[in-house]
Amino acid sequence: MKHFPSDTRRRLALGLTGLALAALTGLAFDPTLFAEIRPSLDADNSPEAFSFMGAASCSGSACHGGTSARTKLKIAQNEFYIWSEKDSHAKAYEALMNADSKRIAHNLKIDKPERSPRCLVCHAMDVDVHRQGSLYDITEGVSCESCHGPAEKWLGPHIRKDWDGKRSQEYGMVNTKDLAKRGDKCLSCHLGVGQNIVDHELIGAGHPRLKFELDNYSHAMPSHWQSPKEKRDREWLGAKAWAVGQAVALRNEIHLLANSRKARTGLWPDFVHFDCYACHHEVVDNLRQLTEEDKAQQRWRVREYNGKPGRPVWNSSSHTVFRYLVQQIAPEDAKTLDQMISVLHDGLSGKRTAEAFDTTLSKLADLTSALVGKVSNYKFTPAASMALMRSISGDGKGLANAGFQSAEQAVLALASLYDAHVDTQGQPGNYKAVKESIDGLYADIKHGRRFSAVQFERDLSKLHASLSAERGGDSAQASPAELRAAGQ
Repeated sequence: MKHFPSDTRRRLALGLTGLALAALTGLAFDPTLFAEIRPSLDADNSPEAFSFMGAASCSGSACHGGTSARTKLKIAQNEFYIWSEKDSHAKAYEALMNADSKRIAHNLKIDKPERSPRCLVCHAMDVDVHRQGSLYDITEGVSCESCHGPAEKWLGPHIRKDWDGKRSQEYGMVNTKDLAKRGDKCLSCHLGVGQNIVDHELIGAGHPRLKFELDNYSHAMPSHWQSPKEKRDREWLGAKAWAVGQAVALRNEIHLLANSRKARTGLWPDFVHFDCYACHHEVVDNLRQLTEEDKAQQRWRVREYNGKPGRPVWNSSSHTVFRYLVQQIAPEDAKTLDQMISVLHDGLSGKRTAEAFDTTLSKLADLTSALVGKVSNYKFTPAASMALMRSISGDGKGLANAGFQSAEQAVLALASLYDAHVDTQGQPGNYKAVKESIDGLYADIKHGRRFSAVQFERDLSKLHASLSAERGGDSAQASPAELRAAGQ
């Protein structure tokens, strides 16, 4: 790996700043001076071969490196500053060297996590030497090109007035405005791709369990992007991000299962695909002299088992809440999806033949891929969003029985949908009561080991009552067909 001293990075960054100034002010410059950052597409048109130039190539003060927002261009020009100073992604490599990471590495028999491909694949921009540009620095963590794509071909052209944004993907730039592509890029680490996943071994060694929801996680980041200026583009953006993120998450989870089954490396499927808390809960040592608090921690007292107790259960959190949206958008697809998920559950517990299971898994991969497109084209309305929130909050027992990870996704979904509803419709009279209910649900999912299905069901029912009393975007008289038509 190449690591440049600070003075080298500074000189190269200054050269890029000069290029940016020339391009933005219309001054003439000699493109041959910047051949590395403004190459032709003639040699190799595959983005898989393009080089990563390093975050410092974006840091010029006239580009993205300003310390405060500016208004002259479409961008604020302080994106690099926000990322480098405020974004945890910039500290991802550094995290590999703290005490916790070193202990996890020790448990995995990894000598140095900061040099292990298993860790670097998501904690840094780890690329082959022949794809490392002059400012490439692995210590930058999850940097600009990790999300926006290798900049070799577009770094120079994209700052010019004649830049054709429609050709950006041809130059290797990822279109992060496309929510499906953005979600896919995020999930490449927050879920995993191929063999690069946080598997059960990693979690057993101490790595945190992965969870993800596109809208809430985007809000949690220090924003280095601009909100759409047009009102029609801003409306329902949070709800759309949630919906598309869920569709992509389910698709990617199913594809991970399908592809890993074909590869069949080691134990299949890896336990990471199962519900953590179906196994990792309080074990009954005795039934005598228990306090009410002790009993509340014993899930067998309140849980309804769809299968046999003691069996590993697929982590259905990517489906449990998303299914309500599919029911609203495409009811026939929703029925097929539920049937296939049922077969998936049965197959993972050995109740289906291998042939039937493989056929269903293949069809499920196709269906979830098609649903990404349908959800991406769906247009939310006040009636549709309210109906969806009432559907989710009205299934307290079902979601509580589905377990902590499904409850977690339900709360994130309701928070995203309600915020988008209020942003578009304004605050209703019972806004405070609804927000307090959502805050209570957040408290319910703060700790997985302390999750109480009974309390969660009670709090979700409380929210459902508030949403049912809300008049804004009332869908009580709207038929399913009308709701689907509203979203076309």
